Amino acid sequence: MEPTMSSTVLARGGGLDQPSDWALFAGILVLYLVIGYGLEYRTKRRGGAARPAKAAARGLFAERDGVDPGQRFASRMVMLAGGLAAGGTGYLTRNAPTAVQVVAVGLVAVGGIFAWAYFDHRTEPRDGAERPGR
Repeated sequence: MEPTMSSTVLARGGGLDQPSDWALFAGILVLYLVIGYGLEYRTKRRGGAARPAKAAARGLFAERDGVDPGQRFASRMVMLAGGLAAGGTGYLTRNAPTAVQVVAVGLVAVGGIFAWAYFDHRTEPRDGAERPGR
């Protein structure tokens, strides 16, 4: 005799089955790219690039030369912590209405992105000047 599964287990589904799941995933990627492009544009404009918009688009996925590997690792860990916090928020709000979950995850994700941007801004080497606190 086989045990029967409850209908709630079978009805839950999994993965990215619904279009709204894909929209949330795509929205997070677009938000990440827009904020990354904005930060890159600001850096290129401050650096005196002749065409900062084009330079920012090229530099968005480029590796940085001369960046301390320890600082790059710390930056990635801040980014990872923000992503884990957003994922944890999604997990903790899984039983809430979808609108509440999207807003909660969005706020935590935006907070994580700004924390990462602030960390990178504070640790970014200035033109020939020694970083404060070193």
